[in-house]
Amino acid sequence: MAEKTDKASPKKLRDARKKGQVARSQDAPAAFTFVVSIATTLVMSKWIYTNLSAFVITLFSSIGVDDRAGAVAAFFGEAYMLIFRTALPVMVATAFLGSLVNFVLIGPTFAPEAFKPDIKKFNPVSNIKAKFKFKTLFELIKQLFKIIGAVFLIYGVMKNSAGDLIHTLNMPLPAAFSIYISFLLQVILRVGLFFVAVALADLIYQRKNFAKEMMMEKHEVKQEYKNSEGDPQIKGKRKQLAQEMAYSSGPAAGVKEGKAVITNPTHLAIAIAYEPEEYPLPYICALGQDSVAHMIVLEAKKHDIPVLRNIALAHKLYEEGDVWDFIPDASYEAVAEILRWVKSLDPANEDNNNDDKEKE
Repeated sequence: MAEKTDKASPKKLRDARKKGQVARSQDAPAAFTFVVSIATTLVMSKWIYTNLSAFVITLFSSIGVDDRAGAVAAFFGEAYMLIFRTALPVMVATAFLGSLVNFVLIGPTFAPEAFKPDIKKFNPVSNIKAKFKFKTLFELIKQLFKIIGAVFLIYGVMKNSAGDLIHTLNMPLPAAFSIYISFLLQVILRVGLFFVAVALADLIYQRKNFAKEMMMEKHEVKQEYKNSEGDPQIKGKRKQLAQEMAYSSGPAAGVKEGKAVITNPTHLAIAIAYEPEEYPLPYICALGQDSVAHMIVLEAKKHDIPVLRNIALAHKLYEEGDVWDFIPDASYEAVAEILRWVKSLDPANEDNNNDDKEKE
């Protein structure tokens, strides 16, 4: 199998998102919603205690009432209202934060293709193999780590609060209730922060792992390039850009869009642009010989665009390529190396960016 050496193109990432394939951490929303749900419950503890006390008083006051049917109906009515008043705020806060965290971390994901039936999902052999994947083992180890960590944190809080908890046996209920609430707050704070830390670490790992899984082989990039060549929308966009440049300041106008200029070094000059968010591959944004080549080099230096001397590549691009076309297939490796070099330039050496570089 060929090695995956290229980062995923924007098109591949868009296609993956349509299928519901994104860098996703299940722990991040779960950790935040856990903290919020418990914290909201504890913050509302006095409100819950007051409503629960009123319900108990109403319940006992209805004992011995002759109208049992009416008492039962009143009991269920009060019970429903108690649940509504106490549980609804917690549920709303939890649902809102869970959705917000998921949206912030992943973004909007509507993936209708993920709901399409796939016969492979019902293959028992594939399902058994999936259970033994590294990803499944990683999730199991992570969950065990979270459980063990939470147990140790809870034990530490209990050890520090053991004296106060024992004294609550001889305290009035309201005073004991306050100590219990304080104990629970400490537990939630420590366990919650632990879960959030694990979730953030998991999110970083999932994003790196997803980027690695989405990497492309050379032939995938070339195939995407060929497919894009026949895309009328992309062709129309490049044609429109070419027309706009043609009516501006001459044949060297497109140079400012470039990342590098390749020369032979005096007779030919070809400016290469690369906009991965717009197009899958680099393209030629200016091309010329003799006086036009000289204009392209001057324009490149004016815009601090690196000028490189590569005679063989310059001739190949000039003979096989054209302005606003993707680079020829055979030149992909050489151009990719140049673009990697340009990207690696240190901003501190910006003054040297205009010097001609010779690549063997």
